[in-house]
Amino acid sequence: MLRRTPALLLLALACAPAARAASFDVATEYRMRPLAYKNLNLNSEISNDQSFISQRARVAFTLKDIGLGEYRGESQSMDMSIRLHAIGVAGSSTPFHAAPFDKIATHYPNTSFSPFIENAFMKVRNLAGFPWETTFGIQTFSLGSGLLLDDDGVGLTGVSAKGKLPWLGMNGQVFLFQARNSQQGPNDLDVYGFSLDLPSEGTWQLNQLIEKDQATQYAMVNGCASNAAVNPGGECLISKASRYFTSVRYTLNYGPMVFDGEVAMQKGVATPTGPTPAGNHITYNGNAQVLKAKWKQPLWSNNQGIVRIVLARGSGDRTDTPTTDEAFFPSQGHRYDGLERTGFGEFFASTPYDAFGGQSTATANSLQRGASGIVTVGLGVTPPAYRGIVFDIDYFVYRLARNYGANFNLGTEMDFRLRYDVFDRFSLKASLAMFSIGSASNPYTKGSARRYMLEASGKF
Repeated sequence: MLRRTPALLLLALACAPAARAASFDVATEYRMRPLAYKNLNLNSEISNDQSFISQRARVAFTLKDIGLGEYRGESQSMDMSIRLHAIGVAGSSTPFHAAPFDKIATHYPNTSFSPFIENAFMKVRNLAGFPWETTFGIQTFSLGSGLLLDDDGVGLTGVSAKGKLPWLGMNGQVFLFQARNSQQGPNDLDVYGFSLDLPSEGTWQLNQLIEKDQATQYAMVNGCASNAAVNPGGECLISKASRYFTSVRYTLNYGPMVFDGEVAMQKGVATPTGPTPAGNHITYNGNAQVLKAKWKQPLWSNNQGIVRIVLARGSGDRTDTPTTDEAFFPSQGHRYDGLERTGFGEFFASTPYDAFGGQSTATANSLQRGASGIVTVGLGVTPPAYRGIVFDIDYFVYRLARNYGANFNLGTEMDFRLRYDVFDRFSLKASLAMFSIGSASNPYTKGSARRYMLEASGKF
């Protein structure tokens, strides 16, 4: 891939003179993070510590406003873009597969700091006179808040279109992507759907996502443990899963208040497989809710403080419904940031359906077997900045929605961050995350885990 990079640059530069009335843009981005993790496996007796320097770099080349003539009086134009992305660990030329980061690493084409193509697309405006913007190729994409679907830095291959609708000032979007297809057996994942935006005092958004997953996989259905075609942890072997997600999101930015809330529902069906498959189809029946709000309070000398809260919940699987999976779990929800997790809390990084650490390599949701659904309550404060330096404090409480056992306390986390930004182009950060292990994360030992981070990043 490194040998191909100069050729891509020359191709982009060669096209620039030929594209009349077009502009050529170059965008770059780099981030370096020295990191230290303590007790990643949440076991104080056999601790797993990791220290490394993670790197992420991007460079994008875009030809904008390429003229395509007119269609029935409407001007047509096109953008063409290529973005290269590289992530890895400083000092290593091999893929990064240290547990529990190996699950994150499998999301990316490579993690050896060799560039891969994150974006390669054509964006056409007013195609055939239709007043929408249509994108073909590998593109960055997020549905709503990312709760249901996000490419997380690898791009999604397919087509999307968005534009205004003739009713009530609404905006619409449709998409069709192939998120996975390794050509090694029937394992492709196709995702498609739409979203509708209705402006009001805030913005209402309706999202619909359909997943067609051909991969053979284990479903987190607690009640199927008596069947022979199960994982030792009690998860059923299934294939040909069809999952249907519907969500309603409301966002509001009104004076000092910012609000973002989304409620989602999951339905669907999967086919049991294996040498002795379960007798009935596995059905899906999950739900999730995420509410985030913050209040900006003006204080002395034109400074302001910020208070924020978060409430997030994902449904868990019931033990008394052996052929129904009630655990909310989208395949491509937003949860990765380079070689690390992203979510609620800088260490535990929870979503309504999974988290980091502990059983990260043993179960799909990284929790103890039989546990599913995460309830997160968070409170944060940002005092007024001092000479451009911002100090954040956040506290999170994590509990299980469902558990085969008796423990529901996953733990608590306290995060401290210092930030210094220069014109939104250069920033320095330092953070400390302290996670207290709950009985549902490890019922046999108590203790804590830590994450220490320094960061320097820039973009242009």
